Amino acid sequence: MSDEKPGDTDRRGAEKETPPIKDVGRKLRDALKQQLAIIHERVEAKKLAKLALAEVRQLLAREEEEEKLDLGRKDMTARVKERVSARLKEEEEKMEKEEIENALEKLRKEKAKQQDEINTEEGNDKKDSEKSKNGVENEEGAGRKAQEEKGRGRKSGKEKRKKTKDGGGKK
Repeated sequence: MSDEKPGDTDRRGAEKETPPIKDVGRKLRDALKQQLAIIHERVEAKKLAKLALAEVRQLLAREEEEEKLDLGRKDMTARVKERVSARLKEEEEKMEKEEIENALEKLRKEKAKQQDEINTEEGNDKKDSEKSKNGVENEEGAGRKAQEEKGRGRKSGKEKRKKTKDGGGKK
């Protein structure tokens, strides 16, 4: 060591210490690389999680829209059923009213026929009695007389009604 120069001693110590510093630098670089790789993995995992979450949200939104559409369809079908039932009810009521009106009309016609038959029978009875009284055998003459008498009878009936309304007739 006698040959050594004062600057050489620094070099020797540096040489001995340098390899451990290089190892520490390498270890630090490796550790940093590992940390960076872990960070990248976490970032990728977060991205994947966000994508998965977005897909789940889309699925939920679709399901919710489908549920709304189903509810809307159910409401529409319920409304349509109500309208149809209301229309059917109205039609049934209308048909019942028409049936009742038709039945009443038939009854009125039957009563009118019965009244006509009664009136014609009474008219025939009167004609027969008048013919036998007057001795008229000519049907045309009897028909004219019956018509005239009917006209006279109506006037007299009207006059009678007027007299009863006026207070019992002449004073």
